[in-house]
Amino acid sequence: MTTTATDAQPAAEHPLDPIWRPRATAIVGVSSRQSGNRGGGFLQSIMEQGYHERHGLYPVNPKMTEINGLKVYPSVLDCPDPVDHVISQVPAPVVPQLVEECIQKGVRSIHFFTAGFSETGDPERAALERQVLAKAKAAGIRVIGPNCMGLYVPGVGLAFMGNFPKEPGNVFLLSQSGANAGDIVGGLGRRGVRFSKVVSYGNGADLDAQDFFDYAAWDPQTEVVTAYIEGVKNGRAVFEAMKRCAAVKPTIVLKGGLSAAGARAASSHTGSLAGSVDVFEAACRQAGAIRAENMDELHDLVVAMTTRLRTVRGRGVALVGGGGGFAVLSADAIAQNGLDTPPLPEATQEKLREFIPVAGTSVRNPVDTNVMGGPDGRRRMRDTLTIVGQAEPIDTLLATVGGWDDWRDDSASADGAGSGDADPALQGSSGSRVERAREAAGDLGALQGLVAKPFVAVQRDRTGGDRDASRAFLDEAYFQGVAVFSTVHRASRTIGRILDWRARRAGLPEIF
Repeated sequence: MTTTATDAQPAAEHPLDPIWRPRATAIVGVSSRQSGNRGGGFLQSIMEQGYHERHGLYPVNPKMTEINGLKVYPSVLDCPDPVDHVISQVPAPVVPQLVEECIQKGVRSIHFFTAGFSETGDPERAALERQVLAKAKAAGIRVIGPNCMGLYVPGVGLAFMGNFPKEPGNVFLLSQSGANAGDIVGGLGRRGVRFSKVVSYGNGADLDAQDFFDYAAWDPQTEVVTAYIEGVKNGRAVFEAMKRCAAVKPTIVLKGGLSAAGARAASSHTGSLAGSVDVFEAACRQAGAIRAENMDELHDLVVAMTTRLRTVRGRGVALVGGGGGFAVLSADAIAQNGLDTPPLPEATQEKLREFIPVAGTSVRNPVDTNVMGGPDGRRRMRDTLTIVGQAEPIDTLLATVGGWDDWRDDSASADGAGSGDADPALQGSSGSRVERAREAAGDLGALQGLVAKPFVAVQRDRTGGDRDASRAFLDEAYFQGVAVFSTVHRASRTIGRILDWRARRAGLPEIF
C-alpha cells in the first residue's frame, strides 16, 4: 500500500507553514461568472473542496452582495477577522491599494493571480511589481506570484481548479506554470496519486523555487517532491535547496525552456531566463535529484516513487503476457532502457509447463502465455506470476493486463498449486468487468507482497476498453502499491531511471 500523509508535526515550525493552512481566505475581485480555469473559478473550486465549511471564505467585490450563497464584502477591510490569505483577481493598477488594505487587515499571505507585471517586459510594470513586493515584505506578508494559480491544499480545502481530488496524499508539487500544475494534478490523480500540497508560483517575485524546496524537505506530510521549473533567478540558492530536499526525499524535476524556442516561450510566460540543458542536468545529478525529460516521464517517476517500484534493486525483468510480436518488441524496449530479460531457470520453466500449453507459447522470458480465459484463467495467471516472480534472476515482474473478461475464476475448488492455494482472499470471481479489474489489481498487490519483489502492470488497450474498469484497476493497483504504465517502454524506462538514481546516491543515507 502506498504511504499516506501524517498529521504529526515536528517540534520547530517552518516559517512558511502558516501559508498552507489559513484560518480564513478572501477572494478579491471575485466575478459573477464562476467558471473556467483562468481564475474565474477560484471561489467555485474552493467551495467544491469544502473549505467554507471549515474556514472563513470571503468573496470581495463592491458591486455585489451575494454569490453562491456567500455574502460578498466591499473590501478586505470589511471582511470578518481574521483574514490570513488573500487571492487577488484585480487588475495590476489596483494592486497597490489592495496591498495597503491587506497590511491594515493583518493578512499573512497574498496570492496574485493578477498578471501584467515583470513578465510583460515593460519597465514600468516591472517597477510596479517591485514596489508592491517591497511594501508587502516590509509588513511581513509573503507573496505567491504574481501571474500564477496559487495553492492547492486538499487537507485544508484550497484549490485553484475544479475536479481536483479532495483526499490529501504525500506528493508535493511546485510549478511555475499553473496550466502544467493542473495537468500534473489531473493526470496523476487519475493514476491514484494524491498530493500533500501544490503551488503554482509564476513570476516568483517573493517566494521562489528555493523556498518551496526548502519547505517540502521539512513538511511531514510530504514524502515525494516534484517540480516544474522554467527559469531560475538565484541558481546557487535553488541548487542548495534542491540538494537539501533530495537528500531526504525523492525529488523529481522537469525543466522547461531548454530549447531556444522553449526559452523564448518561458521568457514571455513568466519573465524567466532559461539555461543550458547540460548545466541543469549536472545540477540535478550533483543535488541527487532526478531530471525528468518530459511530462510523461515526470508522471511515471512520481507513480514509481509512490509505489513498491521505488524498492527495485536490480535489472532483471520478467515480462508475463502478450502475444509473440508484442513480446519481441517488449524485449527490445526493456533492453534499450538498460535492463535484462534473463532466461528463467530450467526448474522454473518446468513448473510453468505443468499448466501452460507448449504450442504457441514460451516459458523462457518473456513468458508468452495464453493461460488467461476459461473457467480458471485467473487462478492460472496467479500461479504463473507467482512462479515467475520467485525465480532467482528476476528483480521486477511486468504483467500485461486489460482483458477483464478473462480475469475470472468461476471454479470454486482452485485445486492447482501456487497462489490459488496460498491466499483464500484470491478465490473466485463472477462479477462485472469493474469488479474483475479491481480483483486483478488486488491479486497483483497480494502476489507482490508474497514474492517480495516489485510487480508492474502494463495496461494494454487494443479495443477502446472499458473506461470504468480501467479506472477501477488504476485506483486499486495504486492503493495496493502496484505501479501501472501504458507501455512496456515507459515502464522499463522508469525502472532504469530509478536504478541510475539509486546508484548516484551511493554514500547518501537510504531514503527507503
